[in-house]
Amino acid sequence: MPEIAYAEPMIYKRFFQFTEYEERQATEFIVIHHTGFPDIDKDSTAAAIHKFHKETNKWAGIGYHYLIRKDGTIEQGRRPEMIGAHAYGHNKTSVGVCLAGNFDIGKPTERQMAAVKELCSWLCQKYKLDPMKKGVIVGHRELNDTSCPGKNLFKKLGEIRQYCSGNSLSC
Repeated sequence: MPEIAYAEPMIYKRFFQFTEYEERQATEFIVIHHTGFPDIDKDSTAAAIHKFHKETNKWAGIGYHYLIRKDGTIEQGRRPEMIGAHAYGHNKTSVGVCLAGNFDIGKPTERQMAAVKELCSWLCQKYKLDPMKKGVIVGHRELNDTSCPGKNLFKKLGEIRQYCSGNSLSC
């Protein structure tokens, strides 16, 4: 059976300046996050998160590879081949995907869910990942002591995995 290519979703490239950058040697899983601003479920941009991570956290820059806005727009944060700063102890082998919002109090929009499914399907194909294999598409809370990606997004990870399983035919 011939391999069916899944098209790269529309990703708005951002070319942020980082203070340090190291190339990722392997990609074994995808970590799902939410921005999780306290007490508010709000939209955010990759540029705003980049600035916050640099100025407040004193990081090299935005820790996530991708940010999905409330309207479903996918913005690139870190370059996809570089090591992220999004899941302590697990950055060297993972891709970080963040959805804008606090999903302990709000819910991801339909457009965000469509975008995260499309993006994760493409990432699974690109990196030859099996989305149904345990530990391939995970919530940040499965790796570190955090509530991220919020209860209302965390409970949708199975739905994301199922979608990817049906659409990432080369996995």
